[in-house]
Amino acid sequence: MMESSCAKHPRVSVIMPCYQSGATAEKSVRSVMAQTTPDWELIAVNDGSTDDTQAVLERLAAQEPRMRVIRQENGGVSRARNAGIRKARGEWLFFLDADDVLLPDALEHLLSLERGGEDIVCAAYAMRYIDEGGREEKHACADGDLTCMLESLIRGDSALNSMCARLYRTALIREHGILTPPGVKVGEDVLFNLEAFRAAAAWRVSDRVIYVYEFGGDSAMTRAMKDRYARSRDMLNGIGEFLDRHGLQTALFRAHIDIYLRTLRADRGRFRAALAFDRAIVRRIVKGVDFRALCLKQKAYYAALRLLPFSSILLP
Repeated sequence: MMESSCAKHPRVSVIMPCYQSGATAEKSVRSVMAQTTPDWELIAVNDGSTDDTQAVLERLAAQEPRMRVIRQENGGVSRARNAGIRKARGEWLFFLDADDVLLPDALEHLLSLERGGEDIVCAAYAMRYIDEGGREEKHACADGDLTCMLESLIRGDSALNSMCARLYRTALIREHGILTPPGVKVGEDVLFNLEAFRAAAAWRVSDRVIYVYEFGGDSAMTRAMKDRYARSRDMLNGIGEFLDRHGLQTALFRAHIDIYLRTLRADRGRFRAALAFDRAIVRRIVKGVDFRALCLKQKAYYAALRLLPFSSILLP
């Protein structure tokens, strides 16, 4: 491991997992170096890369005293992020992928949103489709009370489920022992955020874009879209475990249905998704649900799915 000296207590610790990132890491690092606020440290975690990632990171760290480089055996993005969390010295945590970039005032904007009681501060991101000439789409976060936030995280219907483009108060993450689940290759962000938002005292959301995902080619985002349902099973199991652990099966019953339908329909279309929505899935979704506490419409969903899982084809 090679570390350079930097401020002991920066406002923000930027954590950047790197795997085979020799061609992209410099652009990401320089977007941090270009931040309009100087009060940050960058922790780059080389997760067992076999290309020139380490050489690129060491060269950049030699130019930038606020940058540290950690080298570890390959263990996946979650273990790399968790290593960065353990090493962080900042008041806030910020996660950056090694093929994405920050806009110059990203950190300054997020810090300006803090009013003193927030544990999470979120902004929007743009998804840049590099295979389509750089076309960009804006993705903003849902906002509302805790139930609203958890529903959006489970459904995956906004930018809320990403770990990027936001600040997490380091003390919150450490106090509650929140880590990114190792072994979950798709949706690890969702599981981290479910625990983080449930533990947070307050949050603040901005619709301003501060972060750009490079989407296309062989990016991690592109790979995650292939065989989506099969790749999402660990996430789906993790969501069920979260609901069980915190007694939220009834409150988030419909959202739990929706995430299965979203992932199945993304892979197979509406008809084939309904065929795949079988009794094993229904049993997982209704486990622990208090039928008596459901609203009338949700009682109808509950009964229909228990009797005929294929009836999921009728759900919007």
